[in-house]
Amino acid sequence: MLAITKSLFAQKRLLKDLVVRDLKARYVGSSMGFFWSVVFPILNLFVYMFVFNLVLNMRWSDHSSNGEVPLIMLIGILIWVAFSETVSRTTNCLVENANLIQKVVFPSEVLPIYLTGSSLVNMTLGIVVAMFGIAWFAYVDPTTFDWDVVRQNLEPGEPMPRVMRLGMPLVTLPILYVLQAVFTIGLGYMLATLNLILRDTYHLVGVFLTVWMFGTPIFYPAALVEKAGYGWLLNLNPMYWLIDSYRDVLIYGDWPRLGFVVQFGVVAVVTFALGAAFFRSQKDRFPDLL
Repeated sequence: MLAITKSLFAQKRLLKDLVVRDLKARYVGSSMGFFWSVVFPILNLFVYMFVFNLVLNMRWSDHSSNGEVPLIMLIGILIWVAFSETVSRTTNCLVENANLIQKVVFPSEVLPIYLTGSSLVNMTLGIVVAMFGIAWFAYVDPTTFDWDVVRQNLEPGEPMPRVMRLGMPLVTLPILYVLQAVFTIGLGYMLATLNLILRDTYHLVGVFLTVWMFGTPIFYPAALVEKAGYGWLLNLNPMYWLIDSYRDVLIYGDWPRLGFVVQFGVVAVVTFALGAAFFRSQKDRFPDLL
């Protein structure tokens, strides 16, 4: 793990160049270029508003406010897409760059890193769009609650509903970013190495990510899972802890739950350590495996 970390610090300039190249390559040849990274989240927000607010009249809770459901879903899908895209690409990154690994002295450990960085930059643009949406519904066009009626309809012991707002907890976003990156890179190291040994890994990862996505409360509230008696699945799902933490900070202006952050942090560090160790132990065999 320490050897990998030292190597990455020595390759900072290469990492930066690779991230910039990857971001440019996403929309090469298109007239709008990088601006598509802003357009896609805006389009998604309006689609979610039309489908889930106007057509399905869906609510995340009995007292959810206007615009809350599409923004909750948008935040969830932004985090998930950045994660799943990186995991999928890093699984096959050694195979795709076989010419570099076989013919020159190339620091292959930078490949999962730059792919993670590129996805996080793209995710950030989407989060900025989401924050404008949150600010609009929270301050410009807020849904008015008749709090007396709400209190009368609450079940005994049921807390008052949360409202959308932006606040000081936004300062915790860098922590969530770093933990997400560490977790994703660790998985990337592990799966990229395993894919050289067993080439079916890439296809299995695609299936697993689909199952994992639908097992994570992105398009439905976690309360439904708990009500159905499957709450134990949420206790085993690190991406639920991460996405819920992002939602607390971005949508409700609350501090993320300490338990979720600590749990995810432990899983992220352990995953990175195991992935880096596995990657390092097999690195000398890469040219032969390719």
